[in-house]
Amino acid sequence: MKLPRIFQYTGLLVVGASAYSMSTLFSAMKPILLTRFVEQAGFSPSLAGLAVAMPFVGIAFASLLLRYVFGHLTLKKLVWIFGGILIAAELLSASYFNHRSLLLPAQLAGGISVGVLMGATSKIIATTSFADEIFGFVDMMAVFFMSFMIAGIGACIGMYGLQGGYLFAAAVATLFTAFMTRYQEPASRKSTEETLLVPLKIGVRPVAVVLMGMLFVTSSGLGFAYMFTVALDLGMQYASAGSFIGILVLVSALACQLGGWCSGRFGPLRPLAAAFITCGFGWYVAINANSQLLFMVALVPAIFSLQFNFPILLALSGSLDSDGQWAAIATPLLVSGFAWAAISAGAIVEHWNVAMLGTATLLGMTICLALLFLARTPNQSHQAASIT
Repeated sequence: MKLPRIFQYTGLLVVGASAYSMSTLFSAMKPILLTRFVEQAGFSPSLAGLAVAMPFVGIAFASLLLRYVFGHLTLKKLVWIFGGILIAAELLSASYFNHRSLLLPAQLAGGISVGVLMGATSKIIATTSFADEIFGFVDMMAVFFMSFMIAGIGACIGMYGLQGGYLFAAAVATLFTAFMTRYQEPASRKSTEETLLVPLKIGVRPVAVVLMGMLFVTSSGLGFAYMFTVALDLGMQYASAGSFIGILVLVSALACQLGGWCSGRFGPLRPLAAAFITCGFGWYVAINANSQLLFMVALVPAIFSLQFNFPILLALSGSLDSDGQWAAIATPLLVSGFAWAAISAGAIVEHWNVAMLGTATLLGMTICLALLFLARTPNQSHQAASIT
């Protein structure tokens, strides 16, 4: 049986899945740490929220560093340096989790390290022949591993508290860093010094693509932050809600590969538009559901749309230039949307109520649809005009 064409890039698939899994490690830790910091360290809810958001803020900051580090360091050197910083940051956090003056900078540094590694691998993936499918595969594997990391982090925190949680994170970071150090860049690839000399073209389209991606991740994450609250209000128990959501996240990993395939087959325009609409209405119905069955049914398109769209947005960012520079910048910024989602959701609930999250999600998806018109290439614009 003939293997899918992307497996000619086996080494890149491994290094990409490892880098992306480092970011989903933060996502796996976020909901558990948020509660545990309040219980064990005595943090206020706002301080606990800041502590779990710092890695994602660091990932966003990484986009400012990427253009400079690419000009001086190969991917292997980046892995050794920033992988080492990430591991050290998690070990430091394990020892000083109750000292905010050390914890917050350590988590920020860890986030910056992951952002650099994600950006570096995205830059390489964007220059391949099958970027859509590769982005879909590495994102799928990251979501798949996230399901197991949620179980692992929960078990370690249950037995050893916050220290155990961060030690688990350090062990996982070490494992993924080891995988990444095995990657050998092809000799035919253009050197990083040469790609740095290519000017980064800033225009309406690339800015629209990045803003659209950040807004989509942020908007789709509003309901995610409070879905347990909705479930409990409907009479569900933590165990039943957690089991259903955990299985749903695991199965939704398949949507990543589907999104990459649809983007390669049909282009990004139609799949993105369909997923924006599906995601908006899915979350609106789930948040305003009046029964457990309706809530669970609506969660399926809501969560699947996020996994479906993420590789498409990454591939679209990679199409903005021939060197993958925009993909490198966009990747950490898109992931940072998870931090802005948590912060925004808290502010919306505090000033209004949980139900307002559904309306805010619909508004965000509507703006994403508007930005999609600015994100089209001239060929796509002409194609859309011909269809209509």
